[in-house]
Amino acid sequence: MCGEQVSLDTILDAVYDLGYDAIDRAEGFSDEASGQVALPEKHRREPPEGLRRFLPRVYCDAGNPDLVPDDLRAAVEEYGWTVQAMGRDGQTVTVVISRNGV
Repeated sequence: MCGEQVSLDTILDAVYDLGYDAIDRAEGFSDEASGQVALPEKHRREPPEGLRRFLPRVYCDAGNPDLVPDDLRAAVEEYGWTVQAMGRDGQTVTVVISRNGV
C-alpha cells in the first residue's frame, strides 16, 4: 500500500470496521479526521470523587503515542497514514488521523 495514494475514506472505513465510530472528518481539513476513543485499559484513570470532581484535570501525557489503541494504530499505519494522541481525560483520548502527522 505504500506506493499508492489512499483516501481518507478508505482509512475511515477501516477504523469504522473496528468500531471506532466517533472518528470523523475534521471540518475544514480534507485529509484529516479526529474523534475520541476509549483509552487502552492500562492508561485509564478512575473518575475523581468528592470535591476533586469540580477541579479541572490536567494530564501531562496527553500526546503520548501509547495512548492510541494498538488496533487503531495498526489499521491507520497499514495505509501509510499517521494517528496521533492529541488530548485525553480519564477514560478517553482524542486522536487525529492525517496523511503526514499534525
